[in-house]
Amino acid sequence: MEAGLRWSVSLAVLTLMVSLSAPDSALGQNARTRNFLVHAPTQALAESVARSAEKFRDDLANYWLGKPLPPWPTPCPIEVVAGPHLAAQGVTNYNRSPVGNFQMKVVGTPERILDSVLPHEVTHTVLATHFGRPLPRWADEGICTTVEHSAERDKHEEMLRQFLSTRRGIAMNRLFLLTEYPNDMLPMYAQGYSVCRFLIEQSGPRRFIAFLEDYMKRPSWTENVQTHFGYDSLAQLQENWLSWVANGSGPVETFVSARTKAGSSIASNATRSVPAPTATPRDPIDSASSDSWYQRRRETMALGQIGSSKSLPPSPAKSPLGPPSVTGSGRYSVSQPQAEQKYGEGTPVGSSARSTPIYR
Repeated sequence: MEAGLRWSVSLAVLTLMVSLSAPDSALGQNARTRNFLVHAPTQALAESVARSAEKFRDDLANYWLGKPLPPWPTPCPIEVVAGPHLAAQGVTNYNRSPVGNFQMKVVGTPERILDSVLPHEVTHTVLATHFGRPLPRWADEGICTTVEHSAERDKHEEMLRQFLSTRRGIAMNRLFLLTEYPNDMLPMYAQGYSVCRFLIEQSGPRRFIAFLEDYMKRPSWTENVQTHFGYDSLAQLQENWLSWVANGSGPVETFVSARTKAGSSIASNATRSVPAPTATPRDPIDSASSDSWYQRRRETMALGQIGSSKSLPPSPAKSPLGPPSVTGSGRYSVSQPQAEQKYGEGTPVGSSARSTPIYR
């Protein structure tokens, strides 16, 4: 008995000595701002993520809502998992009623965490705080994807064309009614992003938020699409959007509704009216390229149009972070995509159960 006790005490002391002698990077470091509490592998990264999250919260709220958000009662914890070969992804959880108690996890290279994953996840918190409840999945994920780095957005554009040509597209009247992630997740992400971009570029970000606000009050997509964008039906919106995608997803002027054309309220004018956010001060860890969210928004507002796509090297495969199960917990989860399924696994290609062919 005594020998066993001495062994246990010795093991505990040895464990404590090892933990005290471990480098900071092994233990992780924390940084705190008014609305965020960050835990990251290094102090520099923790501080950079905390500063960036706070600035994204302010700038994105002003961009989408035209006003800042009040401080949250408790800070949002952010767990940072960074590595040179990790694919960009993240997950945010929060209480649904009332909305609050946000928790976030961001994964990727430090660069992609700062210019894609973090603005994506912070946008989820901004929208949830503003609306007081979750948005429809296509809009929630679509809006958040529009603020990612072009390297991530271009992946969605490429996947969208693949999905639409292999019978994995989702008809508008089904896409707009999704309240949970479908089994075949990536088509919803890619298509939701594209549809959001198509509509946002017609009227600007704040008008798009007003469109969603009206839907929350009067839950008829047809009525609100008619009111805000002039399309007679979701079917007409679908046809115009498909034509826009088939023509390269460039300027939207040719593909807006006849009523919108008559009113000459098109994307370029609406976008120019939105003041550009101020860029985040750069430091050694803030290694986001010139195509980060802030720079892209400044260029878009100056030019009144989306720039051309770039040829990109293939990205590393995503690990299946995915949304955790929240059944019965009262928590709501929003997550960036899981790993792509191989054809023949899960949903069959062209399955009418989940994939209505809409690209012709």
